[in-house]
Amino acid sequence: MRKKEIFWLIGTTSFVLILTLWVFRIDGLKSEAFTDINIHDTYFVIENSHLIFLIITLIFFAVYLIRMLRQNFKNLTANLVFMISGLLSIWILAGMISMINSLIGVTETTEHNLHVTNNMFNNVSIILYLAQILIVGLMAYSGFKTVRNYKQAK
Repeated sequence: MRKKEIFWLIGTTSFVLILTLWVFRIDGLKSEAFTDINIHDTYFVIENSHLIFLIITLIFFAVYLIRMLRQNFKNLTANLVFMISGLLSIWILAGMISMINSLIGVTETTEHNLHVTNNMFNNVSIILYLAQILIVGLMAYSGFKTVRNYKQAK
């Protein structure tokens, strides 16, 4: 691995650390810290470590997607970091889709705003499915180009 790659990894990690400290402060990084999200009449209580993991994955995915595309898939390390962050993104999206689909069943038992809430959760679920498909497509294309460039380099 070249020095430039180490600087990119350290720089991205530093950016993520500064961003999480800015968003959650020092107290938000404790293991028992939670975030409350209010949607209509419902409060979602999410452990901060889950949100931090989401932020880390999305930032690494975005940074290395841009790096990979700008270098035309010729940097093996950037491609591998992109693929790892892509797999983690798919895993996170699968968990989010599962949570949203479980909420659709809960909203069917409520009395008011039944159609609006179910349509909203259905739309969000569809968008997340499409994001997963897009990420899988990007990863497949990245893998194809990486193998092709690696074989040409030999």
